[in-house]
Amino acid sequence: MISLKLSCSYADDMLVRMAHHSTAIEGNTLTQYEAKCILLDGIIPRAMHEREFYEVKNYKKYMGFLADNYPKEITIELIKDTHSYLLQDIREDAGALKTIDNIIVGADFTTTEPYLVQSELKNWCHTLEDRLHLSNTMEEKIKVIMEEHLRFERIHPFSDGNGRTGRALIVHSCLQQGIAPIIINKCDRQLYMNLLSELDIKGLTDMGIQLSKEENVRMEIINKAELELEWSTR
Repeated sequence: MISLKLSCSYADDMLVRMAHHSTAIEGNTLTQYEAKCILLDGIIPRAMHEREFYEVKNYKKYMGFLADNYPKEITIELIKDTHSYLLQDIREDAGALKTIDNIIVGADFTTTEPYLVQSELKNWCHTLEDRLHLSNTMEEKIKVIMEEHLRFERIHPFSDGNGRTGRALIVHSCLQQGIAPIIINKCDRQLYMNLLSELDIKGLTDMGIQLSKEENVRMEIINKAELELEWSTR
């Protein structure tokens, strides 16, 4: 397994798009430009709801955590830390597993009961790592990552923030496995939600493969531009 190395320019680009698209899927109304202002420029471009501001801003510290930890396997503590970074200043229980049942409105299934979450997550972590270890191709690895993402969302281990945490773990797994990260676009929100609801592993896998391929092209373009700029300034 060779984890992916990120250039500074690409890491900034990924940060902005991760923050914008993942929070927009959950209903955040800030634009990608506004996310860029908050995350890279350190300015607040207009009056906005405090929650929406922190939903985006939290990705700044999370990105540092991700950069330090993505070569490592995913553990329960890493999952809790991921949630803690993403929900900081939004929820008092950031980083804590749920203690009461939660319900996904409109879903035709029940999420894992609180007393079972710890053991379910432990099993999830082991299964993810074992299956990735046995996968050889990019397509096989993405199938594992997306299928386990579906399983994670059905466990729903936190009171809130399960979606953005699960999508962050997708990125973590991709980088760990040397795959261009899968960043689900807000314009694909309805398709993504439908695939999760319908347990459509093939559809999720196809989406993941396409997004990873597109991301790889973007990564190469940004990395090449950064390299050319370095050479031109020598």
